[in-house]
Amino acid sequence: MKKLLTFFAVVITTLNLKGQNEPVIAHFAYHTNVFNPAVSGNTRDIYAGVLYRQQWVGFKEAPGTLLINAYGFFPKIRGGVGLVISNDMLGKQRFTTAKISYAYSQRLNDRSRLSIGLSIGLLNSFVKGEELIYQQSADQSGIYSNTNHFKAFLAAGIEFSGYNTTIGFSVSNLDQGLKKATPFRVPRHYFAYAKYNWNINDKLSMTPALFVRSIDFIAQVEVNVNFTIRKRVVVGVLYRSNDAAGLMLGVHITKHLLASYAYDFGFGELRKHQTGSHEVQLIYRFDGVKPKTTFLKSARYFN
Repeated sequence: MKKLLTFFAVVITTLNLKGQNEPVIAHFAYHTNVFNPAVSGNTRDIYAGVLYRQQWVGFKEAPGTLLINAYGFFPKIRGGVGLVISNDMLGKQRFTTAKISYAYSQRLNDRSRLSIGLSIGLLNSFVKGEELIYQQSADQSGIYSNTNHFKAFLAAGIEFSGYNTTIGFSVSNLDQGLKKATPFRVPRHYFAYAKYNWNINDKLSMTPALFVRSIDFIAQVEVNVNFTIRKRVVVGVLYRSNDAAGLMLGVHITKHLLASYAYDFGFGELRKHQTGSHEVQLIYRFDGVKPKTTFLKSARYFN
């Protein structure tokens, strides 16, 4: 068993060294601002959130992700600004990212807006090269000493919001292709998502969401459906292609504060050596400046 776990650890480490992915989170529908800098332009409130994900519980040196983010619209600068800080632990690797964003929003009509955003960030990559194990001891591409590296990056995105629908597209690490990706140079990612908020009646609403991430020809699709009961309790299901399925449960503690938990269980051989992934989040909404003209309400968190 110990040899088998070591084998999986080597495989996972090797895959990560080929090119680190952006964070994978079950609550993606609540944190689209992490992937798309245009999100802050389509709200009139201010949101602050924290999320922690522990993946593959029971597996040695399993991935863990911490996200801290905030964003909101500020009339004086005619746009929205955002801040995202993340820390990913992946075996012998650690990735710490900080980025800021600005989004310009244009009203299309009384019920819809279009936002365009740009973000700039700094990535700190650290690899415990002294602890890595390779199949070939003389691997020329190997990292054999503890290495720390900083790199700036750019991301851009666009988002439409209106008629209870949100559609977005974004690209991260604009200057970095997959062929030249290294443990310290994250490859370009493409993100697309769509959400719809359906008020079934006064006591129940449903929000289906679709999220697609891609690195050139490699793509992953995630679907989740959330039900909000009496504007208080949130229950949801999720599916991530070729990876996992799970459940979500949340509660609006107050009108402004949302807490939720997600559990997903992986597919494949790895499921025999772990008991699933756990994720918790807190989101607080601050009331923003209310415009004189009608503006759509955000369907992201609070109805």
